[in-house]
Amino acid sequence: MGEAAPFIALGGQVLGTGLNIMGQIQQSNAQAGMASYQAQLARNNQMIAEWTAQRALQQGQADEQQQRLDTAGLIGKQRAALAAQGGDVNSGSPVDIVGDTARAGEFDARSIRSNAELKAYDARLQAYGAAADAARYDARAANATARLPFGIASSLLGGARSIAGKWDDWFGS
Repeated sequence: MGEAAPFIALGGQVLGTGLNIMGQIQQSNAQAGMASYQAQLARNNQMIAEWTAQRALQQGQADEQQQRLDTAGLIGKQRAALAAQGGDVNSGSPVDIVGDTARAGEFDARSIRSNAELKAYDARLQAYGAAADAARYDARAANATARLPFGIASSLLGGARSIAGKWDDWFGS
């Protein structure tokens, strides 16, 4: 049994080196997998933000159009009310009233468009940020995989050095 002890110790060292390498592989795979998962989440967030931007613009266009229709309806009611009073709706104060209503309605319509564009801009900023996050996570996944050969080589060299040192201690001159 005494003569077998060095070989058992060397076998344990080889086994330990192998287990260390297996651990590095598992850790690298786990890191790469997590980074890839996070990258996909970021890409999903990017798509949602881009959709939100498009939706904000579409809703803004619909609201702007509705505001113009509402203003036109209000102007029609004003003209009808003024005409019912017996005045000329095409001159004087009635024209000023209708003109003020048209200006206010157009101002509201343009405000609606501006607000929609701001919402879309904010959503696009979020989309750009999510795209940057995805790229960063993709790089982390690639780095986790790229570092693996160096870790394995380091473990192999360290294990070989340790085995060689023990071999020399037991069997050297």
